[in-house]
Amino acid sequence: MFSQKDLQQIRSKGIHIDEINRQIKHFKQGFPPSDITMPATPGKGILVISEGDEKHFLDVFLDNAPDFRIIRFIPASGAATRMFKTLFGAQEELEGKSLAKQEEWIEGNKELNRFFRKLEKYPFYEDLSLQEKTTPAEILRQVLGEEGLNYGNKPKGLLKFHKYSEKDRRTAFEEHVREAVKYCGNREGMVRIHLTVSPDHLDGFQTEAARILPLIEKETGFIFDLSFSFQKPETDTIAVDLDNEPFRNNDGSLLFRPAGHGALIRNLDALDSDLVFISNIDNVAPDSRKNVRVKHKQVLGGVLLEIRSKVFYYLQQLTGDEKVEKTRMDHMVNYLHDRLGIAIPDILEQWDASELRKWLISTMNRPIRVCGMVRNEGEPGGGPFYVRSESGEMSLQIVESSQIDMEDPEKALQLNESTHFNPVDLVCSIRDYQGKKFNLIRYVDQNSGFISEKSVAGKSLKALELPGLWNGAMARWLTLFVEVPIDTFSPVKTVFDLNRKEHRT
Repeated sequence: MFSQKDLQQIRSKGIHIDEINRQIKHFKQGFPPSDITMPATPGKGILVISEGDEKHFLDVFLDNAPDFRIIRFIPASGAATRMFKTLFGAQEELEGKSLAKQEEWIEGNKELNRFFRKLEKYPFYEDLSLQEKTTPAEILRQVLGEEGLNYGNKPKGLLKFHKYSEKDRRTAFEEHVREAVKYCGNREGMVRIHLTVSPDHLDGFQTEAARILPLIEKETGFIFDLSFSFQKPETDTIAVDLDNEPFRNNDGSLLFRPAGHGALIRNLDALDSDLVFISNIDNVAPDSRKNVRVKHKQVLGGVLLEIRSKVFYYLQQLTGDEKVEKTRMDHMVNYLHDRLGIAIPDILEQWDASELRKWLISTMNRPIRVCGMVRNEGEPGGGPFYVRSESGEMSLQIVESSQIDMEDPEKALQLNESTHFNPVDLVCSIRDYQGKKFNLIRYVDQNSGFISEKSVAGKSLKALELPGLWNGAMARWLTLFVEVPIDTFSPVKTVFDLNRKEHRT
């Protein structure tokens, strides 16, 4: 299947041939659907925090978090092309038409009509060069094309999302930086932020950082440790044709493609940190909504710190010199079940103290994540479920609808009964109880992933994405789901979202 030239190309990317063969096997066999057994719901897998407990967890975070090394991790490598899909389609329709025909077409399209009527309210309006006779087609060229703002090709992080005044118009990147100050700063006044970006966009982010960071440092008194990384080339996956044979470029070389955000587990693994806050670049809010977001991030952080402290205390007991009585270990089992929603195997009752101790250590000595979950009000996103692994182990997982066998009536019913979805609002602990960094790659479920059909130069191909960062890439972590208000979630998936009430300043 592979020539010596192919093998050399594979080696040059840092990929082992066994990994390529494993990927091709996935293309041929597909990925098994997630074996969901029930949705996580309030009181059954999702922790709903009372007002009193909320204050407790806030205090835990505020009292202790500044002593930890915290990093804000933001995946920000994707271009905003899909955000402007409708505008690209409109541009194609309007090009070459008379002004009267353009206006007639827009009048019949509700979204586009509203876009042009509200254009002055968009945060990028002042950057357009508009004249009295500028046509709608010319406006779209200015917004999307290289001769204008080039928003159709820029990353979301560098787009202006919010307008406070004609002079104060902030990018998504700036809003994330301003928010991070409120929960990532340490006692020395340092805020650490890490973004994963495309190499093509690094200069743009560095230029924006040079513009905004001195201003924010002067305003807040904090200083920033800002770092960037790229998706690693060894995480690219091979593409195949529709017969599952390696897809080749016109020069005969193999085609490799970025493997989705699941590849970023390696970037996360490279960070030197105790706690990591993760959310998407497009889930951002103006100042009027920052307080509620910050408060609930601090609550999630407090929950994590308390769980982390308890788990570390148990592990130190279990691995220490003194004997731990079985009654004490039974107490630990109850904590794991009642607090973390861990399903306890039936066979556990038959184990002696030695076997129980081993199970407790292997169950607790893992990376920990606390994930905010919001009530499902129709927004897209994966959901929280109890999932059975191939070995029969039950655990809490974030599952996308594409991972569920919708032809199975029982699984389809469980999906419909799900009450919450994942807004990507995580805080993670990536060190063990001895202070050593976990090797996060060990906790990836390699049997999860996605296969999609794409095309290159008119030729169809199949592409493989690695297990998603908060799906299969974190499948073997200790996981706790916590309900957070819908007000903490304000994504920008399309350009029209910038005009929603959540983004008005």
